[in-house]
Amino acid sequence: MNTKDLIQLNNEKREQLTGTNKEYYGDMLVYIRTNFNKSERYTEEVLLELLEHLLQAQAEGRTARDVFGDDPKAYCQEVIGEIPSEKKTNRLSFILYIVMNLIGHVSLTVGIVGLALYYFFNLGNGNISFPLGSGIVIILIDLFLLALFVLIIFKRIKSSTFKNKQPKKWIEFLQLWVLCTLFIGLTLLAPWFMPDFGANMHISFPVFILAGAVFYIVSFVMNKKMRLIN
Repeated sequence: MNTKDLIQLNNEKREQLTGTNKEYYGDMLVYIRTNFNKSERYTEEVLLELLEHLLQAQAEGRTARDVFGDDPKAYCQEVIGEIPSEKKTNRLSFILYIVMNLIGHVSLTVGIVGLALYYFFNLGNGNISFPLGSGIVIILIDLFLLALFVLIIFKRIKSSTFKNKQPKKWIEFLQLWVLCTLFIGLTLLAPWFMPDFGANMHISFPVFILAGAVFYIVSFVMNKKMRLIN
């Protein structure tokens, strides 16, 4: 049984929880899962074990608080401390997958849009030109911004657990909208302020599309292999 199967089994069994037990365990699940530096497989195995323990207690008439105590955050921190860190090879594979996937999506988008503008509206000259050095730095900046954005989102999700009073939906939406706008704005501003340096590259849009497709397919295969291994 791989990680995906464990998650699916957890989703199915979690439906058996009732009332406050479901809410209590749901917060535990989010709090533990958002520690992305821990082994994903071990994390899911632990979560499933906790769920089965709670289901057995529920059948006996006990609540989640009876099983895990009145301080679920402290309990979760103890559980997290016992979960081993993700292997370096798995981390490297995941980072490489993200890079390949991002480059693939950007290349496909730029290539398709550029080709459409050239053929249907006669805009441009059928290729894209950019300084190699600037292009590499912009990609690195975008990857850093993406990692920072994901980290902030994970922190926000984690901080929303175990609260008696949840913030209003419109406030959460507004905060998320500000974060997304800031992220998109910074990624758009990076090329604008980046000085040109490095050899000038001239690549036709069809080649850009082909390269993007290759990067995307490679990232897709990598993701499949990671899921099978884990």
